[in-house]
Amino acid sequence: MQTTPDAIPTAAPAAGSDQVRPTHPADGADEVDTDTIQRTILRALAHGSASPCREELVELEALLRGHIHLLLPYARARANSLPPAGARWLRHQARLAWIGNQVRRGLGDGMQSARQQVRSLALDCRWLLRQLPGRDRKTTP
Repeated sequence: MQTTPDAIPTAAPAAGSDQVRPTHPADGADEVDTDTIQRTILRALAHGSASPCREELVELEALLRGHIHLLLPYARARANSLPPAGARWLRHQARLAWIGNQVRRGLGDGMQSARQQVRSLALDCRWLLRQLPGRDRKTTP
């Protein structure tokens, strides 16, 4: 699955889909366009007090969902490599469950709920990006 700067990733699974790609996450870690994902995260978190229009929030949501679906298999593989039932494993499982729920939620009816949802997806995406093999978990975006 390739992404272009600020474009919706091609072949992104539908919201609520549990489709997992790639089959062996470690095999494709180098194919993840981390620069594009970081730009999307920064764009989503940069709004602060500025009020983006609904269309921009819809676009950011779609981009972030695509990135999340791309990154989830890597984070699941990392969680599965941790000792089962340990504190880190439990934290990873809880975070992955949270992200799974968040990615299935919509933007809501109001602008405030839409801004909060985009921010939440961006923070989840940033955490997932940090789970990629070879990434410094303390310094990505």
